[in-house]
Amino acid sequence: MIRSDIRRWFHLALRRRDWWEREVEDEIKLHLALRAEQLMAGGADPNAAYHEAVRRFGPLKESKSRLLAAARHREQRMQRNEWLGNLRTDVAFAMRTMGRQKAWTAVTLITLALGIGATTAVFSIVSTLLIHPLPYPNANRIVYVGQQPSGGNNTGIKVSITPAAQVVRAWMQHARSFETFEGRQLGPRSMKTKSGEPSTVSVESIFPTFASFVDMRPILGRMFTQNDIDTGSPVVVLSEGFWRERLAADRNVLGQALTLGDSSFTIVGVMPGGFGGRVIARSADMWIPLDVRIDELGMSLMGRLRPGVTTRGAAAELDSIFARTQGFEGDKIPFASVVSTPAERVRFRDSLMLLTAAVGLVLLVACANVAHLLLSRGSTRQREMAIRTALGAGRSRILRQLLVESALLSFMGTALGVFIGWAGLKGMMALRPRSLNDLDAAHLDMTTLGVAIAVAVATGVVFALIGARQAARVSTHDALKTSSSRIGGHGTGRTRSLLVVSEIALSGALLVGATLLVRSVMKLQAADLGFDARGLYALNVPLQTPQFQSAITRAQAVGDLMRRLRALPAVRAATVAGVGPGSRRFTIGRLEIEGEPPPPSASSSFIDVNSVERSYFTTMGMSFTEGAVFSDTLPTSHQVIVNEGFARRHWQQPLGKRLRILERSLAGEDEGSVTWLTIVGVVRDARTVGALSESNAPLLYTPLNEISQNPVILVRVDGESRALAPALAMITQMGVKRAPTPESIAAMMARAIAGPRFIMLLLAILTTLALVLAAVGLYGVMSYSVSEQTREIGIRVALGASQQRIARRVIGSGAALALAGVVVGFAFAAWGTQLIQTQLHDVDRLDPISFAVGAVVLIGVALVACIVPTRRALAVDPMTAIRAE
Repeated sequence: MIRSDIRRWFHLALRRRDWWEREVEDEIKLHLALRAEQLMAGGADPNAAYHEAVRRFGPLKESKSRLLAAARHREQRMQRNEWLGNLRTDVAFAMRTMGRQKAWTAVTLITLALGIGATTAVFSIVSTLLIHPLPYPNANRIVYVGQQPSGGNNTGIKVSITPAAQVVRAWMQHARSFETFEGRQLGPRSMKTKSGEPSTVSVESIFPTFASFVDMRPILGRMFTQNDIDTGSPVVVLSEGFWRERLAADRNVLGQALTLGDSSFTIVGVMPGGFGGRVIARSADMWIPLDVRIDELGMSLMGRLRPGVTTRGAAAELDSIFARTQGFEGDKIPFASVVSTPAERVRFRDSLMLLTAAVGLVLLVACANVAHLLLSRGSTRQREMAIRTALGAGRSRILRQLLVESALLSFMGTALGVFIGWAGLKGMMALRPRSLNDLDAAHLDMTTLGVAIAVAVATGVVFALIGARQAARVSTHDALKTSSSRIGGHGTGRTRSLLVVSEIALSGALLVGATLLVRSVMKLQAADLGFDARGLYALNVPLQTPQFQSAITRAQAVGDLMRRLRALPAVRAATVAGVGPGSRRFTIGRLEIEGEPPPPSASSSFIDVNSVERSYFTTMGMSFTEGAVFSDTLPTSHQVIVNEGFARRHWQQPLGKRLRILERSLAGEDEGSVTWLTIVGVVRDARTVGALSESNAPLLYTPLNEISQNPVILVRVDGESRALAPALAMITQMGVKRAPTPESIAAMMARAIAGPRFIMLLLAILTTLALVLAAVGLYGVMSYSVSEQTREIGIRVALGASQQRIARRVIGSGAALALAGVVVGFAFAAWGTQLIQTQLHDVDRLDPISFAVGAVVLIGVALVACIVPTRRALAVDPMTAIRAE
């Protein structure tokens, strides 16, 4: 018997709007006829009775419209209830079906969840740092503005500098590409606590308009204003975090005094969290006014572009203003403007894009694996689908059932994947090195959840279409005739094989990339730094107190300290330098080399310069390739030592050659000529800022003639940092309030490559995940193939085929698929490694060792995946297999 709701569905499908209208008209006519008959029974004339019935009924058009609306509403409600009822039935059936196949369901969900989880974790970082880097209004038009050397003789290092105050004033006055500019200057300061002990806090100087720029209001008090700057009022605004953690959220802090350095500031407000931003800026504890009228200041500069203005057009306008206001002719300016978006300033942007591509490949592998699992399951349901079709179910009904099942799988897998992604993101943030502190801001946001839901919908629809296509390709008659639950064809087998080859190919491309990065990091770890970092420690001694204001006093105090340090039993060597390893100090100007054409007068370069003692090179473990250490350290000697790479680039015999730096201010003004310096020695290239730095960039060593207020003492000891305890006591005895913390140079150099090592680890995890998924896919194909060939294998065994021959046949099929995947994957990898070329160090992107390792691993994984199907094939009983059909 046909169910009433199915019969009604066919009945409703034939209805049209004109049918509804006719039905309502017939209902109205019947009502009027019955009323007229009632009136005629009371003695009324038939014509008069009909008109009276119409009068009592009311306006016919309005009544007809109400009846049509009521009928339509009733039918829509019935259809909705029937649709929901059918959906509940489909969901219940899908749940029962998946419950009967628990192993298949678990593997499918885990496969999909791993792919979506990896994608969610990585895309959360992409969304936070690249798509939504700043939580400010019109954030897509916010840019950072800096300056870079405009050229010269291609010497020096390529870094950006903060513009000078007079340059910023000119831009603020004349630039039309920007709606507004905001200057920022961040740095540590000493704050006196109630106990009198100094504490270091992060203080940022900003324009008074910054609060309106980010559209935030104080949660307590007010923001400082331009009037505070004009009147010279020392005011400070606290961050919410500092206010809650250090001041216990005391609402009576307004008007209280806060001592920063030697100055007292009045607290006027508290700003909410997120006020300072989160990209390329550490969070500040408090803010003070920044006066752009002070020429000596340099500042980081942000701006908001006007609608329709490009970064290139804005930079061109800033260059024009800089040239015009500073008196440079045409485009001959020493510093070119650099206008960049927040996403472009993320330090590991290239690595993040690499991870995004890698996780996309993992998601493709996971989807291919799920598609293969669906094909395998679909082949076991062909008889079921044939019975449904024979009972009257159309293609749309079967498609709806498959769509419901696929949607359930997709959304369950996505929900589990989002949880895995959240956990993975937390793990990445916990494992990330300090150099990648931008990751602290990463979180799951609505964009990430939207992408996850979109992936769930897309996969659900695609998987349903795969199942429907597979069901449509099998004849109902053939499916009902056979006694096997598996009805497949050569087309289905080819599709499964193609999916497995695709999985192996994608995994192979990932494996090659991961191997290249592993070898690159190994090269970095084994790189020759040019000096010996073992047992070397740096002590940054702060000499800002009044007793050390005089250069003579500082020289005497540090000289006495060095004599006592060198007398310690554990100290092998000690020296003083202007800059220690891990840092750099450069001079801005034109590097002029005697005998070569001078650089253009409008050009600038940044040249690394370090002022060192004679013992610096011995303490660092740096060797001379030519010449020797300074023979005269007096300022009048004008001696200089250069690194080997720079010397080799310009001279065959560098000793005795001369060079000089024509210094230039941040505003682009020449600061006079510098005396020629004579080269007296050449030392090996030293990567003092880490293995990632360019070792042969120009680095000039000059004699240390004056001790700065922040000298760096380098000490080489026998043992660990505990051996420096007497040295720290000596520094405290000098009058330094807080002894410095010894910093291991070896640990510093290891941290310098922590970023590449972390990216390598993440890529290795993604590659392993892809390999596991590819192995599962290959295992599934081989297992299905063996089960399909059970009768054939039994006949072969009965006819005398040996176990070795059966094993070779099964393993050969798997190896053929793996080999095809390797060929396709390596062809893709040969092209794709162009994307990671900038991430490699001392390793060629077509490195044969990396490709060979990838081939061996892929073939090995394929052979392991074939072990269980091979054992199953060897265990086939000929008589049982022959009787099976």
